[in-house]
Order: sequence, then C-alpha cells, then structure tokens
Amino acid sequence: MNARIGRNDPCPCGSGKKYKHCHLPIEAQSATLPATGPQAAVERTIAWLNQRHRQAFGEAINQLLDDLWPEDAPSETPYLGDDTKQTININLLEWLLAEGDILVKGQLRRVNELVREASGPRLSEAQRHWILQLSERPLRLYTVTDVRPGESITLCDALDADALPLLVQERMGSQSVKPGMLIGCRVITVGEHLDLSGAIYSFSNLANAGAMAAARTAVEANIFPEDQSLMMGVSIATAWLRQLIMPLPKPTMVDMYTREPLLYVTDHYRVLDTAALALALAACDDVSGDAQAGWRREIDCEDDLVRSLAAVNPGKQSDRIEVFYRTQRYADEGRVWFDAVAGEAARFLTREASDPRSELHTYPREQTLATPSGTMSPEQMADAFEQVVLRTYAHWSDQPIPALHGKTPREAARTPAGLERVKGLLRNYESNEATMAEQDGRRAVSYQFLWDALEIAR
Repeated sequence: MNARIGRNDPCPCGSGKKYKHCHLPIEAQSATLPATGPQAAVERTIAWLNQRHRQAFGEAINQLLDDLWPEDAPSETPYLGDDTKQTININLLEWLLAEGDILVKGQLRRVNELVREASGPRLSEAQRHWILQLSERPLRLYTVTDVRPGESITLCDALDADALPLLVQERMGSQSVKPGMLIGCRVITVGEHLDLSGAIYSFSNLANAGAMAAARTAVEANIFPEDQSLMMGVSIATAWLRQLIMPLPKPTMVDMYTREPLLYVTDHYRVLDTAALALALAACDDVSGDAQAGWRREIDCEDDLVRSLAAVNPGKQSDRIEVFYRTQRYADEGRVWFDAVAGEAARFLTREASDPRSELHTYPREQTLATPSGTMSPEQMADAFEQVVLRTYAHWSDQPIPALHGKTPREAARTPAGLERVKGLLRNYESNEATMAEQDGRRAVSYQFLWDALEIAR
C-alpha cells in the first residue's frame, strides 16, 4: 500500500503531516533492520503497529518527541542531516517499544505489553524475550573503556563507581565509539553474552557534564526506584536531543591550584642585553632553564607538586621573548616580578590574552619548545611533547581524578570496577594522543610509563 503513497502526500495516519515527514522514515527504517535474530522483533513489531494502529502509532511518536524535546529549545529547529534524523528515529522507536504508551480503543496501553499479547505480531520466543528486555533494562549512562573494532566494547557505569564493567559483543557500534566516550544505551542479554539493544545516545565531550548532571539529579530524586529509572532515561534522551539542536556552552576552565578562571596571557618583550637577562634569570632561585629552551618560574606547593607561575619562551625573532601566564592574577603579579628581574636588559612591548576555551584541542603555549630558528622538525616536536607529557603526568597515579569519582588511579585500580576505569582513562589518553600526533605529522608519545607506574597490564 505504501508504494502508492507519494512522498509529499498527506500521511495516511491522519497526523496532518506529509508522508515524508511522518511515517516514511519509520517504514524506511524498518526496511534496514535485520530479517532474522532477536533484533528482527523490532522490525516485525513496528510493521505490526504501522498496520494495526497506524494513526495512534504516529500520534504516539509525535507525542514522545514533544515530551523529550528540551523546553528551552529554539523555536526554529536547525538543519539536521539525514543520518542524524535516522538516528533520532531509531532512538524514538526503541523508546516507544520500551517505555511508551499508545491509545487503543480509547485506552492508553503500554506498547511493550500490547505487542507481546497473543494478538500481537508473530514473534519467536527469543524475539518476544528481546522485546520484554527492552522494558526491563533501563537506559543508563556508560563510559566506553575499551574497543575491539568489529568485536566488542567494554562499558563502565558512569554513575555507579562500584558497578562491574560490562563486555558487550557489538559489531556495528564498535566501529564508531572510542575509549572515553560517554553513551546512553540499554544492555540486553542474548544467550550467553551481552549486546546493545540498538539505540545509542552518544555525547560529545562538551555535552558530557550536562548529561551526567541531569542523570545524577534523576538518580538522587526522592521517588520510587522504577520512576528513577524512567526519569534517568528521560534525562539522557533530552540531553542527547539538546546537543543536537542547541549550541553547547563553552566549559568553565579554571586553574587547578588557585581555582581562578584560566586566561592565557602573553607579554612580549624586546631583549636589549641577552647575556644580562640570562644572568638575571639564573640568579632567581625559583627559575630553571636556559636561553635556548626557555625558562620556567615554578613554586613548590603543599601537595609536593611543582606548579608553573610563568614561562619565558624565545620569541619568533632573535631579539624577542614571550612571558606566558595561565591566569590574570599570575600575569599582573608576574609583570611586576619580571620587569624587576630583567631591569634594563628587556623592554616591554605589548600584552595579548586568549580564552583557552577556544583552544581546547591545542597545548598551552608554555608547554611548547622552540628551536633557535623558531621551527621544529617532527622528531623535535615529538621530543618536546614527550617532555610535556612526562612533566604533566609525573604525579598522575596519586592525584584524585574526577572521572574516577575523586579517587586516585592507584586507589581505584585496587578493585575490578576501578581497574577497568583506570585502563579506560589510559586508553583515552593514548587514543587522543594518536589523533593529535597524526595531525601534527609526528610520532605519538607513549603513555606506557603510566601503565608501568601502576603495575597494570593492558
């Protein structure tokens, strides 16, 4: 029957929308679902709902989208590509089968119960059990800690630090997810292994905090446990839709030690006496380095860590230097300090500042080194970044990590649940470094020293 319906014709379900904006995407999605196996239950169930309850089914989908749509969404929806629309469709259809209601003969019926009745679609016992599990397995947030493309992914519950990791046999999803990703999904039992139900709500790095906060609010709500699971699912789906249709706010970035807002400030100087400046900096007890690689002013902190107050780097011209600071206060106090140290050996030229939120995928300037010519070969760049990584992560094993629920990696690694989360963090670091190294045209820096420091095997 559908072959006779034009894309621009009114949808037969009676929604008032054009067929291409209503049931055509649903039916197109049905055609792409597997013909055999437990997941074929979704195809048969959607086809049955389309045939027996077409109008009510369309209205239920539209109502579901309205219920999950962010209340503060813009009046005009931005353009969404076909792939995004298809993903929304998949997730909405699964939600309807798992949690949704439909109006049948004047009464609201739970879709999951309706389709499992004797009068429902023809399903095998395995398929019927699959549909049942959709209602029993709540939508939850997980952190991806390991990926074996074409085989499996390992998931750790993002909110429950004590939950054991889950090894999920997943062929399609394992091609696109990476260690460190936050996803919302349902984990289903198939025979002797775990599988994903099909719908995946993946979040970008900038959307992670919002999704986690919304899900945590649902968990902490003083309501019945079954309602908590439902509200968590609503929060995940709404947060996921939000990142698709609304611009994400830039994260607030602060200095780890002072908790002040990060601001990259660089003071530019002309060097009038190179030798005198080098001697003056060498005389400072809290400064290390040399004219070729640059100098660092550091401070010893109560936690036995060394923190940078300023970095004095060679400029692009032989008679220039750049003094880099991480916060406005560091810069204001540092300007007074450096002018007093340099004296007549250097003259201030100008100051520039940049918001680090616009440089989320770059290394801070104090963490780069320059050669006398101002350029670096790929090997020199790799060596420089390696020194940065070694210095940055020197005490990583014993520092509290938010992603580990405030535990240090060494503490977290003492339990099976925590150990997989620590491994996931290391795999995430290595994955990001591999991507950046490829972009820079250099060799990737090894994080093996962190695995060795914790004495854990890959």
